[in-house]
Amino acid sequence: MTKQPSIYPRRRWLRVFERGTAAVERAINRLGTVNERIRPYNPLYHLGTLAIFLLIVLTVTGLYLTIFYRPGVERAYPSVAALSATWLGSLMRTVHRYAADALIVVSVLHALKMFFSDRFWGSRWLAWLSGWLLVVLFWIIGLMGYWLIWDQQAQWLTEYFIELLQGPSAYTFFGGQVASSTFSLFVIVLFLHIFLPILLIIGVIVHLLRLARARYWTPRWLMVAATAVLLVLALWRPLELALPANMNVLVRQTSLDWWYLGFLPLVERLGDGVFWGTAVLILVALLALPWLKPGQHDGPAVVIDANCTGCSACAHECPYLAIEMVERNDDTAYSMLAVVKPDLCTGCGICVGSCPDKAIELDRLHSAVIRQDLQRNLSLTQRAGAAAVVVYTCERHAALGTLPPLENPKPLSEVGQTVGGAIPLLQAKQPPRINIGSWPVSGSWPDGQGQPRPVITCVVPCTGMLHPNWAAETIDAGGAGAIVVSCPAHDCSHREGPNWIANRLRRRRTLRKGNVHFWELAPGSRQQVLSLWAQMVGDETQTAAARQAVTVVGGKTAVPQPSRFTFLRHSVVGLVILFVTFLGAILLMPLTNTSLPDGGQIRLVINHGGAVAAASSELSAEVLAKLPENVDPAQVLGGTRLPVRLRVAIDGEVVIEESYEARGLRQEGSIYGIESRWITPGDHAVQIWLMDDEVEWRLVFDDTVTVAEDGVVRLLYNAEHDIFEQ
Repeated sequence: MTKQPSIYPRRRWLRVFERGTAAVERAINRLGTVNERIRPYNPLYHLGTLAIFLLIVLTVTGLYLTIFYRPGVERAYPSVAALSATWLGSLMRTVHRYAADALIVVSVLHALKMFFSDRFWGSRWLAWLSGWLLVVLFWIIGLMGYWLIWDQQAQWLTEYFIELLQGPSAYTFFGGQVASSTFSLFVIVLFLHIFLPILLIIGVIVHLLRLARARYWTPRWLMVAATAVLLVLALWRPLELALPANMNVLVRQTSLDWWYLGFLPLVERLGDGVFWGTAVLILVALLALPWLKPGQHDGPAVVIDANCTGCSACAHECPYLAIEMVERNDDTAYSMLAVVKPDLCTGCGICVGSCPDKAIELDRLHSAVIRQDLQRNLSLTQRAGAAAVVVYTCERHAALGTLPPLENPKPLSEVGQTVGGAIPLLQAKQPPRINIGSWPVSGSWPDGQGQPRPVITCVVPCTGMLHPNWAAETIDAGGAGAIVVSCPAHDCSHREGPNWIANRLRRRRTLRKGNVHFWELAPGSRQQVLSLWAQMVGDETQTAAARQAVTVVGGKTAVPQPSRFTFLRHSVVGLVILFVTFLGAILLMPLTNTSLPDGGQIRLVINHGGAVAAASSELSAEVLAKLPENVDPAQVLGGTRLPVRLRVAIDGEVVIEESYEARGLRQEGSIYGIESRWITPGDHAVQIWLMDDEVEWRLVFDDTVTVAEDGVVRLLYNAEHDIFEQ
């Protein structure tokens, strides 16, 4: 028998991490909540939209910087230096840099939050995959921005890629006429740095493609807070320019942004193969995670065709566009029918709560079974002499410890019910959905006097699955009241569950009795739930306090808007969180030493046309007759070129002996080569021999060169004069 993948509560290795993040969020909520009826000022609930806002900041500041930037090895650094000399230019450049670092940090935090809360598999694979590809694109675009400054960081980056790629790239920076030969490269990189963000727009659209009512804009208070934090950090710690790039001087130490350029020292220590092999392996594992570690939910939803009236409520409320309305061709009086797309369903059950006709159910969790068990257990507690309070909540709250534990909970199996038995639409055994604390023995929650009082907990995939009738039936069956504990609206695992259940409950007149409470809490807020429950089972004074503490369903009390001072006082925790996050990003720019050997360097650069291996005399007369006059037949026919061999002696000792092949599929292209040799500072006798005809060595350089400490002596091959020149 194939083992079923774990469902949400049983993926304990993820729940351990999620409990940590939930604890941080609860602490922020306690400080950032004006009152329980106004959502907390918690930036961790808006990491995705905050990343989009940072992209907007980067676009605005980047456009300003582009106006004053001039490409090229001779003009890039002076134009950036001139820009940084003005207060506005320095501010815009610093904000641009800090926003780029914050973007990486916020995006990674957003990905980790999605991972810890199990929102990466199933129908969410597209968002997970596109999100990580967006992070890679952020990094590539940022890398180009660092290179365009043409300072020592850019020099370190350039020298690394020259060593890695070899070929024409080496000659571009080490050959003659560097300014003219690299200008086009600067223009291309600048063009890509400006216009690649268009791909980011497409990527964000794809990232949110499967979401109904996708949110692109972060709350206004968070936009103001993020802008203020960036400005404060930019004024407090304005960027300082590193030294300009100089390919004739070695980079020993420079301030390095590890978010974008941290791979450079790591590659030096680990080697290209180990570092890039590990990086690619990690990226592939992250992209494949939805298929490597899939979970399981209670869906997909199943439509009961005979009950469907085509009202489209389920399709409208589905957060993931998993339901569509189609024309029906049966004998019913209804023209439309709801159809579920199983591959998009997340098993949240929001469609179940939205349906007024009981026409849709989750495949593995039938709502009628839960409701019947609730009625039965409410009757049991009432016959025992006391009415129970029913606490409805979602799997996430239950798994992360929001519900105070019952000392001796009684699951459904102990009250004559079967969990996972032969129940319609129930195909897999699930954890108990309903627990009852029996009266009057231990197992109930104690009230303010320590006396046990009956309580029933009901756990559903998402509180959006709850229909208002559930709470009404709780009251009608003799229940003392109902508490609906939901995730914060901006932190629901299924996006919109809290909004839908809150709207449904408020619309029901039958619930306007003051004993049904709705509360949005961070997972793990056990003390708050227990406190509300204790007030509900207390005397009239405590019950009245409970009505004022949280949203009373059906109540007409207006939500008090906070004053400006109150808003600032409670939003300061969000400012602190942003400040610490952004500061942590920019602090990862320490002075970093390269791991280069001591001394100086002699660098040899070759750009050789190469001798053609095939001679004209070897071609037939018919072929020669067809070629234009004064044309080398071998070149026209793609003749293979002979390799170029190099031998270098320093102070009489041969230190380099290499062979370079022609480029191209048929080895008909030019021949490039670059060789570097570390050497102690001082004067050294250097001799260079070259062979390009496979016959004899020619001495093409014989002179004394002076190598300075941390200096680079560049010897460039001049094909016209057949010599190496300094």
